[in-house]
Amino acid sequence: MLTGPGSAALRDAVHGLRRHWTPRGLEPAAFFTLGAPSYLDLAPDPESGVYQKRADGSRPLLENSFDWLYARLAAVLGEHLGAPVHYPEHLALPGFHVWLSAAVFTRPTAPMHFDLQYRAFSWPPGTDLKRQISFTLPVRLPAAGGGLNLWDVSHQQFRHALEKGWIESAADLKRFHAMRYIPYTVGRMVIHSGHTLHQVAPSTRVEPDDERLTLQGHGVWCDGRWLLYW
Repeated sequence: MLTGPGSAALRDAVHGLRRHWTPRGLEPAAFFTLGAPSYLDLAPDPESGVYQKRADGSRPLLENSFDWLYARLAAVLGEHLGAPVHYPEHLALPGFHVWLSAAVFTRPTAPMHFDLQYRAFSWPPGTDLKRQISFTLPVRLPAAGGGLNLWDVSHQQFRHALEKGWIESAADLKRFHAMRYIPYTVGRMVIHSGHTLHQVAPSTRVEPDDERLTLQGHGVWCDGRWLLYW
């Protein structure tokens, strides 16, 4: 997706918009978002209106600041997936996770999860919710690296095990499925279905000036094209 200098320039541009970052978690905040992630702003309370307000409010800023990035993303994903992509006006644009050094995980304590936030939306006719993607573009990583932990188990398998009483939560699946670590490379996008159990992987150590900055988004198949959102 991006060269080394391109990633560095993108990082500087995101930091230039720091006054627009949304702090997440306990104060003093070290984890922020730029944009409106549906898993934080919509899925917990779809009726609150918070997601739509932040999605609509952040769109002009993101479009004006990163129009070249969204064009590049559409071109790369379109070629890789063999179908055009579209950014629906009523959904949030793909946005950024920013973990400053104090928030970078050094232990595997991030939630293990499936990306199911699309369930909180109403989708147009022709949408196939069994066909979705999640993607991450690392822009900056800690010196010790970063990546994704992945378990080869689907959400359907998880639901079956839950109904059978074999497990009580997604975390219990670790007992039955081996973990695979997917290392990230700055500028290289990672794409997966979102329906496979996954987790933000920890870094082995954190330096004082470390940072984990990523572009995040999802896509749902609808009538011959992919609808991208966050």
